[in-house]
Amino acid sequence: MKNLLLLSIIGLFAFSSYSQTMHHTLTVDVDIQSSTIDVVDIIKLPVAYNNSEGIIFFLNNNLKLSSLDERIKIVEFDTDDVNSKRAVTLKKYSIKYPESDGEFAIIPIQYKGIIKHEIEEGAAEYARGFSETSGIIFEKGVYLAGSSYWVPSFEVSEMSTFDLTVNIDKDWNVVSQGERVKNELVDGRMAIKYVSPDPMDEIYLIAAKWTEYSQQFGNVLVQAFLRNPDEALAQRYLGVTADYVRLYQDLIGDYPYTKFALVENFWETGYGMPSFTLLGEQVIRFPWILHSSYPHELLHNYWGNSVFVDYETGNWCEGITVYMADHLIKEKQGLAGEYRRNTLQKYTDYVNEENDFPVSEFLSRNNSAEEAVGYGKSMMFNEMLRYRVGDEKFKEAYARFYEDNKFTKASFNDIKRSFEDVTGDNFQAFFDQWINRKGAPTIELSEVSVKEKRGKYSVKFKLSQTQKEEVFSLLIPVVYYLEGETEVMVNNIDLNKAEEFFSMTFDKRPLKIEIDPQFNVFRRLDRKEVPTSISQVMGSKDGIIILPKGSKDLKEYEDLATMWNQTQQAQGKVLKLVYDSDIEFLPADKTAWVLGFDNKFAESVQISKEYYECFSEETSSKINTALDSGSVVYTVSNPKNNDLTLGFMATNNPAAIKNLARKVTHYGKYGYLAFEGDDATNTLTGTFPIIASPLVYKFKYDGVTPKAEAKFTARKALAY
Repeated sequence: MKNLLLLSIIGLFAFSSYSQTMHHTLTVDVDIQSSTIDVVDIIKLPVAYNNSEGIIFFLNNNLKLSSLDERIKIVEFDTDDVNSKRAVTLKKYSIKYPESDGEFAIIPIQYKGIIKHEIEEGAAEYARGFSETSGIIFEKGVYLAGSSYWVPSFEVSEMSTFDLTVNIDKDWNVVSQGERVKNELVDGRMAIKYVSPDPMDEIYLIAAKWTEYSQQFGNVLVQAFLRNPDEALAQRYLGVTADYVRLYQDLIGDYPYTKFALVENFWETGYGMPSFTLLGEQVIRFPWILHSSYPHELLHNYWGNSVFVDYETGNWCEGITVYMADHLIKEKQGLAGEYRRNTLQKYTDYVNEENDFPVSEFLSRNNSAEEAVGYGKSMMFNEMLRYRVGDEKFKEAYARFYEDNKFTKASFNDIKRSFEDVTGDNFQAFFDQWINRKGAPTIELSEVSVKEKRGKYSVKFKLSQTQKEEVFSLLIPVVYYLEGETEVMVNNIDLNKAEEFFSMTFDKRPLKIEIDPQFNVFRRLDRKEVPTSISQVMGSKDGIIILPKGSKDLKEYEDLATMWNQTQQAQGKVLKLVYDSDIEFLPADKTAWVLGFDNKFAESVQISKEYYECFSEETSSKINTALDSGSVVYTVSNPKNNDLTLGFMATNNPAAIKNLARKVTHYGKYGYLAFEGDDATNTLTGTFPIIASPLVYKFKYDGVTPKAEAKFTARKALAY
């Protein structure tokens, strides 16, 4: 019986065009009610992998495995050495097969069992900003990925092509990589087949009851799979998808797949897979997602999902994806400088000597510090790379990197090679400094002077690197505002010493100089360069949260404090809970949250009048409304220590506190927020103005500081 099944399946076997790539032909029966799968996997394995000890692979421990060819021996091993850090318990196998005269051996196996790893929502997941599961089959949907180990994972190769046929309940649909070539009702069940002729580093099986929408854009099928019918929402995504496919084809090269699908998930996620993205039902309905997270996930089809990541040398793809998606969108809006400042602020707030690490060691984001390095520092690395080589060379180098490494695993070294090939320059020192070394420079401006002689004005100043680490080699923009000029003058200087004097001579009076005002250099920010923010409080490794002991809403505030405490602990931080009745003064040596209008320290953390004078009438009105009937969150400098920030949060709606606990941490870059109602609907986000940056110097003449009228014109966006 087994041999008859084997012969029938081999007769249908389609060989991959990648001659030395493993291929899976998978036939999967999914039983939603029992959370089980029954899989026949016919594996085409290069004979070069064979050895006398057998080939090692791993499979989910819940799946019972058998060989469909009695000539092929499968041996199970002890797995204590592979399960210590994995969410899924694995079984380890060795497979031996007869020698073959051809290039490939055909390995037929069958396995079945339950996969139902519950969606986790603990403090660690809360700290990451989302919940997750290693794999699940139940009435709301199916999520099977590489982390599920539902397909054998071989030690000798992580890349494979595949054909996937899924038999599932008649009202269900399936999404996977590649092209869907079959979608029909057979004997009362849906039979759906996907073919992926290009190598993948994992195989996905996603299923649910969806309404499907689609349109053709050139050679790309654009799809939307929604859990509830919504024609208007689908059309918005289909249109935006076509726009971004066009953008990235012009910027990088031909889109690598025949489709891109928006797939609505059954829990809140923001995942990008080859040829589709899996987003939560709330996420896809936020209007701003269309021009933020959504293009980010689409771009991952280039970076990470067709040029794959060689994780042994670090995850390079998040930095360039952020740069060509999130940063590019802000650049097109004229807000790139602000975006880079927020990125540097997050690194400054969340990364310290204890948790810092080189970009080359980044694998995935598990907390704010890892995000600040793996996403933020890596994004700024690309900004500095572009600043050095110019827009055209930058685009040309990444287009070459894409073309040379498509459907293979690539590393930072491959990026370096592309830039060296395009420019003819050596980038070893640059990559070593920003990718293989941890830390960041801190820049200080001092000893600024101007001298006039015979109608010429000579400006002199000193720049210093004040970090504890060794000096960095920096290319720093210096911006000069000259009297009577409408445009600023930009001069780039090289700073590769602990301190150095620089000078420039002008025909007109200099009115102001600014050091790196658009935040083009990766560095730690001086506290006076950035406004107070929620991330400064949440990023602290040692803080307290002060509860209002006499408040009628104490229980709700305690629940919030407990959740935040667990979130901080999950990131290796301390957030101690104290009551206002138990302390006499606000701390001068650590950050603190003050909760509640009736907290005895509430009056000590008011927004200063000089900030109120900068607010528009509308902003002031929204703050006053929140103070009177809604919820308010804001941050101020600690009056006893300007290097530390205090946070204040209070509400007139105790039912809103639970929602505030979840929402506030996602607004880290802001300094003040307003909410209304029990559901804590956000009505205001804002950032306090910078009043006195230490990297800005304004010249005085005869005791008067003339106003600088020149304007800074931002560079053109990388793409349109």
